[in-house]
Amino acid sequence: MLKKIKYIFLAVILLALLHFESLSIGPLKISHLWKGLVLFFLMISYFRREKKQTFIYIPFFLIALLQLINVELINNTMNAVVSFGIILIIPLFGVYIIKYPIEKLNNALLFLVSFFVLSFVPYKIGVLESIGDGYNLEQYGSDAFGLIGPFQTVHSASMTLGGSFLVILYLLMNKAFNRIYLSILITLCFYFLVNTYVRTGMAMAAIGSIPIILYFAKNQLSTRIRLIFVGGIMGLMISTWVMTNPILLNRITGQRIKSNEAESIEQIGSGRGHLWKYALEIYSEENFLEQIIGLGQTETLSRMQKKISNRVFPHNGFLQILLVNGLVGFVALIVFIYKVYKTKNKLHKKYFVLVKSLLFAFVIMSFVQTYDLLYFHILMMLSITLYIKKSYLLKENLKYYFNEISVSKNNQ
Repeated sequence: MLKKIKYIFLAVILLALLHFESLSIGPLKISHLWKGLVLFFLMISYFRREKKQTFIYIPFFLIALLQLINVELINNTMNAVVSFGIILIIPLFGVYIIKYPIEKLNNALLFLVSFFVLSFVPYKIGVLESIGDGYNLEQYGSDAFGLIGPFQTVHSASMTLGGSFLVILYLLMNKAFNRIYLSILITLCFYFLVNTYVRTGMAMAAIGSIPIILYFAKNQLSTRIRLIFVGGIMGLMISTWVMTNPILLNRITGQRIKSNEAESIEQIGSGRGHLWKYALEIYSEENFLEQIIGLGQTETLSRMQKKISNRVFPHNGFLQILLVNGLVGFVALIVFIYKVYKTKNKLHKKYFVLVKSLLFAFVIMSFVQTYDLLYFHILMMLSITLYIKKSYLLKENLKYYFNEISVSKNNQ
């Protein structure tokens, strides 16, 4: 009972932080304030350790450092420092959780996916009203807005739900935790995800589900039956919430009132093709030093504005890091993806399937939006650390089992 009260209290605190993070206390945004406190705590914890572990996160330490090694430090010093701190949280958190035992990591993973999904409930039923604006559906034939919940941007809401969906699906298929609870949770997650009307999270969930489905489809009969059951739930939800919603279908297919995204390459992905084209053009026009260490965020936005009359990033994490942090940052991101994939050497096959699914989702997220969404990284880092520890324990138990058999045979 005490543990449940603790989790409820923690959920209320997190909900308040997410809900109000776009507001300011004096000159400080609440988001910067709470993330600054988290960063301070993680740095103290890291430097107090006798053994300074980096695990697979050296590339992200480098990406954080790169925020301070270009003209951004001159153009916008505060933004450079804030970007450095926010990105530094990612590897520091990944290193910090290594010390925790399996049970606590298990509970943390379930708590977070539960929180990310259930935090949408008070907004859906009208108890709370989102501060941020949901996705504007006017150009798709509706005057409504998509769900955004406690998040401040539509894409962070969608991508967090997309990552949560994959974790819940895996836990459900792997018979972890209460299956009735997980079935309800994945139903709510799917409902909230499609009602954001943001395709990024939907694509992450769809592509990321493939390794999970393929793995458990080849498993034992009971697992296949569970997969059929889950597939039936998904089919029912798609037929109920997707196929009967013409606005959502228009959004998914890119069919606007006055145009269709399929008409040209530039219009693909809400105009992403157009942004990617000019992002590559900007990179080709940079001098050698800029191509190596990047332009920084402010200069990148300035050059994008000159090209397309709009201060936006290219909505592609790979191109964004190429422009902002140069070739060094781009290579660091590729190395990080490779390091995550190589964890398969430390993971049992049945555990690597979740990491592989999240990695697929991360590549999709990076390709069509960004690479540094903190909430998704937390889910991926918890999953990697938890299942590496579980794999090690399984390996040790098997080693002990075979040693016992060997000793028993020798005694005979």
